[in-house]
Amino acid sequence: MSEYKSLKTLKLEGVYQFCDYSDAEPLSLSSPAIKVITDFARRQPQMIQKDVDIDHAVYMMLNGHVRSKLVVDHDDTFLGVVNSKDLSGRRVLSIAQKRQVSRSDLTVEDVMTKKQDLHAMRFTTVAKAKIGDVLETLKELGQQHVLLMDEKGGLRGMISSSDIARALHVPVNIFQKAHSFRDIFEIIHEHGELMA
Repeated sequence: MSEYKSLKTLKLEGVYQFCDYSDAEPLSLSSPAIKVITDFARRQPQMIQKDVDIDHAVYMMLNGHVRSKLVVDHDDTFLGVVNSKDLSGRRVLSIAQKRQVSRSDLTVEDVMTKKQDLHAMRFTTVAKAKIGDVLETLKELGQQHVLLMDEKGGLRGMISSSDIARALHVPVNIFQKAHSFRDIFEIIHEHGELMA
């Protein structure tokens, strides 16, 4: 028998209004950035092993209702980040074709963004910043998320464009920036897929 119990629920047939939420603080671009961070000091980060196959990783993301995970090896050493977009689409097929393997043979490590290609900010910097500052930083970087480091150099948290979009109830579009001809080719390839 489970140590947990099912809680009593109520019917909603006579309910037509929301509670008075005037005390709830509406967030805006001028709100403190600290309001939209995923703080690893309060909540354990979403992690995935580097050798998980693509299909299983997609399943884990969908059922866990998350869009990105930190990639680790078997010693929990941080290697990079993978998001749901990395796990689907032409990029996956392109990598499989280059390696002459089937899509199902690819792992998270094959498609993740490696830590050397990611950017981070000091947690103390973000603690003094506004949501708009972080959004502008993400746009400038052309990346969907930025990691946060503590004063000892450890990973303290993450902010993603999807966190900001959810908090502000608005769409947020971050366009990937190219830094090499290879990047240009991959961006065109990805955007071609979106337009097809």
